[in-house]
Amino acid sequence: MTRFITSRLLFSTAMSVVFELISIETATAEQQEANVDISRAGTSSQAVTTLPTIDVQEILPPSIDAAPGATAVLTAEEIEKLRPLTLHDTLNFMPGVRTLDDDVFGRRSGIGIRGAPARRSRKVLLMEDGTPINASTYLDPSAHYTPPTERLERVDVLKGNGQILYGPLNNHGIINFRNKRPTLVPETTIEGAVGENNTSKQHFMHRRTDGSVGTVISYTRYEVEDGFDVESMEFHDFFGSLDWQIDSRHDLRVSFTHLRERSHYDESNLTPQEFKIAPRRKKGRFGQEYDTIAVDYFKGDITHNFQINDDWSMSTKFFVTDLDRPRFTVDPGEYAVGALPELVLDDGDGTFVKGPNGNGRMISRNRHYSTYGIESRMEYGNVQAFGLDHTFQWGLRFERHLFEDKRTRGEVGEVIDVDNRGTLTRDERYQASAYSAFVQDAMRFGDWTITPGLRMEHYTQNKTRVFDASSGPRPKEQDHTSILLPGISFLYSGFTDTQIFASVQRGYTPAPARGSDFPLVPETGINSQIGVRSSFLKGVNFELAGFYNVLNNTLVQLPFIDPNTGRDIFINAEDSEAVGVDVAVRVDSSAYFQSPYNFFGMLAYNYTDARFTEGVSKGNQVPEVPLHTGSLTLGLEHASGWHISATLTHMDSFFTDPANTRDPILTDEDGERLGPDDVIDLREPIVLGAVPSRTLLSARASYAIPNTPVTLWVQGRNLTDKLYISDYSNGLRPGASRTVIGGVTIRF
Repeated sequence: MTRFITSRLLFSTAMSVVFELISIETATAEQQEANVDISRAGTSSQAVTTLPTIDVQEILPPSIDAAPGATAVLTAEEIEKLRPLTLHDTLNFMPGVRTLDDDVFGRRSGIGIRGAPARRSRKVLLMEDGTPINASTYLDPSAHYTPPTERLERVDVLKGNGQILYGPLNNHGIINFRNKRPTLVPETTIEGAVGENNTSKQHFMHRRTDGSVGTVISYTRYEVEDGFDVESMEFHDFFGSLDWQIDSRHDLRVSFTHLRERSHYDESNLTPQEFKIAPRRKKGRFGQEYDTIAVDYFKGDITHNFQINDDWSMSTKFFVTDLDRPRFTVDPGEYAVGALPELVLDDGDGTFVKGPNGNGRMISRNRHYSTYGIESRMEYGNVQAFGLDHTFQWGLRFERHLFEDKRTRGEVGEVIDVDNRGTLTRDERYQASAYSAFVQDAMRFGDWTITPGLRMEHYTQNKTRVFDASSGPRPKEQDHTSILLPGISFLYSGFTDTQIFASVQRGYTPAPARGSDFPLVPETGINSQIGVRSSFLKGVNFELAGFYNVLNNTLVQLPFIDPNTGRDIFINAEDSEAVGVDVAVRVDSSAYFQSPYNFFGMLAYNYTDARFTEGVSKGNQVPEVPLHTGSLTLGLEHASGWHISATLTHMDSFFTDPANTRDPILTDEDGERLGPDDVIDLREPIVLGAVPSRTLLSARASYAIPNTPVTLWVQGRNLTDKLYISDYSNGLRPGASRTVIGGVTIRF
């Protein structure tokens, strides 16, 4: 309690300083308006104030040429032309980034970078305008929220670098989703679309600037039915921001986000026997049509940028997030393996029947995450010392995380959902406090920039079982961790339109507190890379990076739950290493021919060989990390405003367990194969094996009607309607079926 009070006092003091700084000067209205740097309608809008790379809302410098590591960037214009249906589809255009769908719209986010397993994005730091959006980076980094692409200005990815400035979850890479900013001229966008699988979307955005204040409001709705016959998804996303250019030295930004999702979804997937007979059927299995999930996510930010003088700047942010994520499922009990699949499809004994004279029960996992924090960064540049030009950057951050993990149960025949959550059977509480500081010095001489730095992190995790209907409460458990993350990066820009970069930096991933074992030690790694980024060839832009990562105490989630506690099992599965290469190439014919036509090609490719180097799994591949992933896009566009392109996306086969089981088999909690005389819990069947590779085709076309604000478009994914397996987690889950959707965008 004392530490909590102290933290609040520190926060109050820091915010008082911020608002005192805000009141230092008041510029005239003419000066305020002159200092607003916002792009005009119809073009890519920039930030109201562009500070150096120390801006807490950014992870990349204003010019990618200055990035000392491998990057991937997708702008709003590219997103609009490529028209990915989901955010997961968007990330497939970025080398080194891969996605794993647990639902057809990727709302149960599965994002991996290089050697990071993609399940629930637990090893990638996801940020929105610089604010972490993983549920709880220090307790349970699962991701159940990502922003819709319609309101994004850019998606920035920093790979194998950035461990000094950003943390935790910084072993593999960092993704920042940047929201659109105000326009100088008022701009309104209205978009609507419908398509296969009852897919529909509506989007509205208005951006403007009045005097020194810019505003953005946005609303997006999506709906789809796909995956299994009982699954559907709907979400509503609201976003708003206010940018106030107070004077020539101060600007203040306030933003909020709220997402509301209500979906028929569960994690109870199919056994191999069932998948062979009916790969998309769950209806009638044991009452899964009653299974639902609800997501309510809120994020608020207050960011103050202060240009103290020409060489000294400060950026401070206060942020708060809140995620309520209850999931409700039928508890079918156990079935005889030898009776599969007929028993299940013919309504077994565990089938849920609604009503007072019904059968079976529903259970839930109610998880609620709350975080708040404050971060301040400073930069002081143009310091001449020892024959070098120095830019010093340093910062401090404090975060507080609260996590409630509750279990409830309904009565026999009672349907429980977000409005009727049932009777409490277990209540666990988790808390974390985290403090971090960093310092780095960008030293320039000639065409070289060398940046050594150090990040220091200290965090406390604790857990308490405050209620358990079967075993009673348990005392508080607590763990403290301190870690140092040194690093150094090199950048050489002496060649024409070319940069050579290299870095060696230490990163880490905190151990989830929600697992069956507590505490686990954090996963630490030494991340090294070398690469080249260039546009010296006419009409060609490319980036090539090789990397080698060594991980200690590799954190792995096993593909089953603890039968005694019902919790996910995370283990420190010995040491591992990952070696690989990222390749990004863009070629445009317009650089060679004076023509309104532009033929273009885009390649995004990654090779990652991630293997255990110690223990019983030595030599085996790390689960969920395929050797090859990538996409190839070919297209044609015309200056008059039309575009057509197609993309092949490939993901190689990957294993789901450290033992690298190849053929899909049903097992018990010890990984032992189940025989006909054994029983199985169909709510979360354990299937081990190698998920087969797949190559999928997507395409899109758009036409801007001349002299009107109207653009017509059509897009489609999995155009061959290929049946493929997305994952083996809790059974076999089919990937998205063919989805063609057409729509209209009006911008004025």
